[in-house]
Amino acid sequence: MNSDNFDPIRNNTVLDFGNPPRVIFGMGTSQINLPQLMKEFASKRTVLVSDEIVAKTGALERIETSLKSAGLKYEELLIPVGEPTTEMTKELVSKARRDKPDLYVGVGGGSVLDLTKLMSIMVTNAGEPKDYYALPPDPFSDKVTKPGANKILIPTTAGTGSETSNTLVVTEAGYKTWITSSKVTANASLVDPSLTFSLPPFATRNTGMDALSHLIEGVLTTAPNPLSDGMIQQGVHLISRYLARAYNNGNDDEARVNMSYAAMMGGWVIAFPWVGGPATIGHCMSEALGPKFGIPHGFACGIMLPHAMDYNLPMVTQRLRPVAEAFGVDTYGLSDLEAASEAISSVVSLMKGLEMPVALKNASKFGKDRLLEMFEYILNERQYVYNLQVNNPRRVTKENLAELFDDIWEGKFTTISKLMEA
Repeated sequence: MNSDNFDPIRNNTVLDFGNPPRVIFGMGTSQINLPQLMKEFASKRTVLVSDEIVAKTGALERIETSLKSAGLKYEELLIPVGEPTTEMTKELVSKARRDKPDLYVGVGGGSVLDLTKLMSIMVTNAGEPKDYYALPPDPFSDKVTKPGANKILIPTTAGTGSETSNTLVVTEAGYKTWITSSKVTANASLVDPSLTFSLPPFATRNTGMDALSHLIEGVLTTAPNPLSDGMIQQGVHLISRYLARAYNNGNDDEARVNMSYAAMMGGWVIAFPWVGGPATIGHCMSEALGPKFGIPHGFACGIMLPHAMDYNLPMVTQRLRPVAEAFGVDTYGLSDLEAASEAISSVVSLMKGLEMPVALKNASKFGKDRLLEMFEYILNERQYVYNLQVNNPRRVTKENLAELFDDIWEGKFTTISKLMEA
């Protein structure tokens, strides 16, 4: 990602960040290693959290068999299927406070893991979840005051990186918001790629594009850093090689293992404070588009990703060269602008190979008027929730935002076209 751009003064040489204290990675670890890991926590009351989707795959039964064989006691909690909403959290928070477990084991996709994180912190912190959301006037402060119940997170998808991130996402009033805190981070993560084999192609694609957006949006940050740059480079390389393979053959063990690595890297990247979530125009828009158009989070991130790259291109041209190289492009002899164009084209080519539209109009049952309903909200409110003035390289104006909206709808890339013609 060209760490030559790292400025120790601009980026601050004092870095304060954390990741899960322990990560166990490997095929079969959800059955082999989980019992011993749970014993180490010496829990008096454990809740195993999952949903019906995971239960139907048989993965939950296999995990429970290993726990019962080890003589471990726990309560099973199957939460509602779907991306978390404030309404959905009410009963779960009430139950968490009533039962007061001291260990949660979350097994599932990003929604299950995020709600596991939420229940964990709400056991010990007063008030309602909304009190801790990233909302104005202070969206970036850590509002969680007390450590939550211990939590072990086990992903069954390769995308959100929730198992290694310090954030959980909830939909509030029709738009996504989040809680970010070191206390949200898992006490231990157990990443077992074998659990992703049952993912259907569309879920493999969507979660994979979520991981790719985490990584590449880490390039778009205003504060590049060598730590995240190394993970981004390798993570993008893995996704470029293995996402299409996993999409076309869910039993490709090499593809599944490497996509789990990439998703985990993406979770680490977005937890770094200089990446911040990621707090760029990409997630700012995709986390608004998803709920508004009723499309899955990863799918919305995928549609937005090449447009976010194009939008920020004038400010990150040099930094997109390594992205192109991670996709396997030979950039020798190319100008920075030509290499950046190849990076955007590589993302678009991957999307087409995954049978994924680049234009929002080809992914929605709604008309463009639904998209335009968001315009004033993004311009006057949402960009400040994400602090885009600080975190996104290119400023947001009424004019360039209107151009971006048109590009997203039509599947165009106006910025690169203008620069190439100049």
